Amino acid sequence: MKLRVMLILTIVAVLALSCASTQGGGNSGASGGSWTFADPAAGTNGWELASGEFYQYRGNIALSRDDTTLGKGLLRLDVDFTQHVTADWSEPKLKNDFPKSINMRGVTQFAFDFYYNPALCTTGTFKAKVFSNSNGLQVDFSCNDIVGGEDAGNGFLKVPVSILIMPTAGFMTDMRFSVAGCLTDYKGPVFFDNMRWE
Repeated sequence: MKLRVMLILTIVAVLALSCASTQGGGNSGASGGSWTFADPAAGTNGWELASGEFYQYRGNIALSRDDTTLGKGLLRLDVDFTQHVTADWSEPKLKNDFPKSINMRGVTQFAFDFYYNPALCTTGTFKAKVFSNSNGLQVDFSCNDIVGGEDAGNGFLKVPVSILIMPTAGFMTDMRFSVAGCLTDYKGPVFFDNMRWE
């Protein structure tokens, strides 16, 4: 009888832990959400322009997937900051509404690979920002100037970027992401890859 009771209690405990770990259909905080662009069928992998939310940005803009410029699938954003060269924060925004919520427990940063061509501007830099207030979360963080980088071919440089965030418990269902122009006249494409919460 004792053995049967202990077995039942063990099964109940395992089921309870299983339910807790999958609450809301989210991923674990360690893996978070991630986006790559190698699969042509995935297109922009859920990323869209958040056109009505731009800040101090009125230039032409287009979002697409590109696998020819740098020889692999990347998220491409064509920007034109020439009208905002005196602005220290000119911000077109991207958005993503997740098919499954992301468990933010233990997540401390949003990281991505950024590609730009220094020949496409004469001045200025970029900054990056992530934002979400879904389900009561308060995620609103930015990074320092994005500069330098390693040769990625075809005139472009690759910069690994990390935006550190304050750890927060909860489930994220959508987010905004931006690379803002800072006193720049950059006009042309920038690219993103390996976008991820971790």
